[in-house]
Amino acid sequence: MGRMLKNTVARTGSHALGVPTGTSSIGPNPSTYGQMQYQTDANKMVYWGSNSSGTYGYYPVAREGNVTVKKDSYSGTGSQTLFNGMSYSYAAGQEAQVLIFVGQVYQNPGVAYTFNGNTAVTFTSAPSAGTNNILILHNFASTSAA
Repeated sequence: MGRMLKNTVARTGSHALGVPTGTSSIGPNPSTYGQMQYQTDANKMVYWGSNSSGTYGYYPVAREGNVTVKKDSYSGTGSQTLFNGMSYSYAAGQEAQVLIFVGQVYQNPGVAYTFNGNTAVTFTSAPSAGTNNILILHNFASTSAA
């Protein structure tokens, strides 16, 4: 039988929401996607889910420290749509995790460009020719501090 929260308003002040605690070696069995726990040995809130390679485990809920934003630059040719060699690889559907500018124009994720699980970006139309006119900013979703 499941449990429900009866109050729909979270109170402020001296009230708090309790979450399950444990060490990184102890967790719910069986684990279900989205479950959360405060790991007392790591001093962080984690959730049960999968990473980009499909490996299940506990992952930090929030970043710690300073995460370094990565920058890649390319020069358009006017005919080239595939640019390879980004600092990280991204799967299809992860376009919103990356900011791309052609010239000074922001590109619409998933519409102006797509990813296919490697370090390449494919534009739907070829960016115009220019020196370093394609700017790619990414690593915003990292949970690892620099």
